[in-house]
Amino acid sequence: MNKGLTVLNLGFARTIHQWGNRDISSPFLRIYYARKGRARLHLPTGCISIEEGNMYLLPGYMPHTYDCDPGFEFYYLFVMLDQGNDAQVFDDYEFPLSVKGNEATRLLFENYCDLYPQLNLPSLSAEDFDHHPSYREYASAYRRMADYERLQLHGLVEILLSYFVKHARQRLLVKDDRIRRLMEYVATHLDEPVTVSQMASMVCLTESHLVKAFRKSLGITPLQYIIKKKIQHAQSLLLDTPMTVSEVARAIGMSDASYFIRLFKKNIGFTPQEYRERLIG
Repeated sequence: MNKGLTVLNLGFARTIHQWGNRDISSPFLRIYYARKGRARLHLPTGCISIEEGNMYLLPGYMPHTYDCDPGFEFYYLFVMLDQGNDAQVFDDYEFPLSVKGNEATRLLFENYCDLYPQLNLPSLSAEDFDHHPSYREYASAYRRMADYERLQLHGLVEILLSYFVKHARQRLLVKDDRIRRLMEYVATHLDEPVTVSQMASMVCLTESHLVKAFRKSLGITPLQYIIKKKIQHAQSLLLDTPMTVSEVARAIGMSDASYFIRLFKKNIGFTPQEYRERLIG
């Protein structure tokens, strides 16, 4: 059984009033199916209009804002992927933001919502999304489920993701084994200080050549990649554990909590405590 996947929420909602949410950057993957009405999704790359009958995939940590007209109806699925191979797939492949749904995908959402009503957020009103129990509580409830229930939910996630995988494009980076090795090293050493010089030595490159190789493959420098992955791990810890901010800093290999707070705010737009309060209250 895949232990790296936690289904947090699954349900149906509709808006009563004009509604939206700003500056979202959560650790979990989101899949939506738009059933009826109009909405807009704002991403760093631009704004798109949500279309009825389409599914939408937002990987974890992707910053976004959305606004919805009254009467907008949608199904939602929120999934936490552990750091490692499950989450790594979004580094390996470029996924489409939206794909065309069909009657089968609508029925999947509908039937699974009936099977697992405990995964619904508390209200059918989308406006109540901001007032829900802690996601930590949902994660704990999921882990208490029977094995067959988790397998059923894994099946749902894999079926829905398959629609997006069909149109995904493999990134250039997987063709460079040196970059692959370094990515895996960073993923397994998030709790330790990792330097660019250390990474360069591991693959027998100068630091300048390593920077060029990273830019070619990922579009960012090695240092930016290290920071990105550590901050993402910190987001997960803030959501899924009761660790203090100082403990989270140490868990991502940073002994200076003040530096961690400044770095987190620079990258996410909120302090770690503000971020935690926005997600779990």
